[in-house]
Amino acid sequence: MVEVIKRSGLREPFRIKKVKAAVIRAGASEELANRVVDKVEAKIYDGITTRDIYRIAFGILSKEKSPIASIYDLKGAIMRLGPAGYNFETYVGEIMKDRGHNVMLRQNIRGLCVEHEIDVISEERPNSYTLIECKYHNRDGICTGLKSVLYTYARYLDLCKGWKLNICNIQFESVMLATNTQFSDKAIQYGECKDMKLLGWRYPKGGGINVMIDEKKLYPITILRDMDPKSKRRFSDANILMIKDLLNTTPEDLSLKTRITEIKLKGFIEEARELVSL
Repeated sequence: MVEVIKRSGLREPFRIKKVKAAVIRAGASEELANRVVDKVEAKIYDGITTRDIYRIAFGILSKEKSPIASIYDLKGAIMRLGPAGYNFETYVGEIMKDRGHNVMLRQNIRGLCVEHEIDVISEERPNSYTLIECKYHNRDGICTGLKSVLYTYARYLDLCKGWKLNICNIQFESVMLATNTQFSDKAIQYGECKDMKLLGWRYPKGGGINVMIDEKKLYPITILRDMDPKSKRRFSDANILMIKDLLNTTPEDLSLKTRITEIKLKGFIEEARELVSL
């Protein structure tokens, strides 16, 4: 039996169905997915890492059909938003806006004991506020663990107690920890015990941050294959993080905002159109 080594270092049986499912989620046809599976199986050996399996599949998709390769690399695209978490906070805010929420970013709110800088405040309904703490990782293979969940819940409690004593000016009804990686088992266990909202990679099951992004095609700018570091910085400086913003603005206006040439922007826009059409 062929075993693979996960990013955690644990070994598990190789399951080709997982590779096929991931490729199909990225938008591949059954025929293309089967071709990828055949080529991956031909290169598998006992003790191969999941990272190497990903690289093999990504390389095949890149040669076969570039837009699907980009979506397959969604996790990597989010990690390229970094290196710090500032852009990820803004990105989470954009996801919440798309769901019809009013959003405030990086607000300083006084709790009972101390003042807190809240990454995202989301208002789903009038006066129904959720405190969202964002935990961003720019390297693969890292879980968001119990410490982050404890920290987030402690801040929430301090703000709730502050509200009761008329110190905090917002009444938070719920708390969420959002991350671009998976949660550890203990983080999930504590979050569920405290009725916290956890939003991470493939969590909650069937509705993780990856699902929310794919369903509405809320892809980050960094998913574009031709995105160079200089252009990424200029988009970030202009507070443009989503490819949908490229499709809602003329190249002329984008060039004024980003100082990127119109010729280069037209290439980004064309690639963005291909992605959202899948």
